[in-house]
Amino acid sequence: MINVALVDDHVVVRSGFAQLLSLENDIQVVGQFSGAQQAWPHLLRDAIDVVVLDIAMPEESGLSLLQRLRQQRPGFRAIILSIYDSSAFVQSAVDAGASGYLTKRCGPEELVQAVRTVSVGGLYLCADALRALRQTSQIPQELAELTPREKEIFDLLVNGLSVKAIAAQLDLSHKTVHVHRANVLGKLQCATTVELVHFALQHQLLSSR
Repeated sequence: MINVALVDDHVVVRSGFAQLLSLENDIQVVGQFSGAQQAWPHLLRDAIDVVVLDIAMPEESGLSLLQRLRQQRPGFRAIILSIYDSSAFVQSAVDAGASGYLTKRCGPEELVQAVRTVSVGGLYLCADALRALRQTSQIPQELAELTPREKEIFDLLVNGLSVKAIAAQLDLSHKTVHVHRANVLGKLQCATTVELVHFALQHQLLSSR
């Protein structure tokens, strides 16, 4: 079961999301909060897998709250919700440690998909956010060093698939995927998959859904 908390100062939006998520058998909403001050102690203490944060709240922005949370809990997973879809806002959210970004124009199915993706360590950006990032796309020279198989695995990693899922999709052993992943990390001078995601975001390499 995926435990989700909602932080949004608009009660209608918050309640609507809670009702939507409660329809899913594998998701339960364990907290609803109107702002950062109310949410802070619960987000630190309670067993929450994913928090959906409004980016613009009166007392403190969602990005500021997320940065504080990740100082206390580095693995904290959050989806930023915003009316804005500019590349600057999206990049700022990812830089703050967000695992997902949704605009308020996104459909209900995207919220559910984002929660599931983020809950297993993936990154989810809605189509509006991806389009904004790709507007200034430049293909980095480093990608030319990857073999076709390594490029394939790079694409799957940065779009949220685990090594286990990649092995199953490509019909490879876990060991083989780990070797390819290590090669990709080395050639792109990244230490972790999270750094690969940042590399992909910087160069607008994430595929649209």
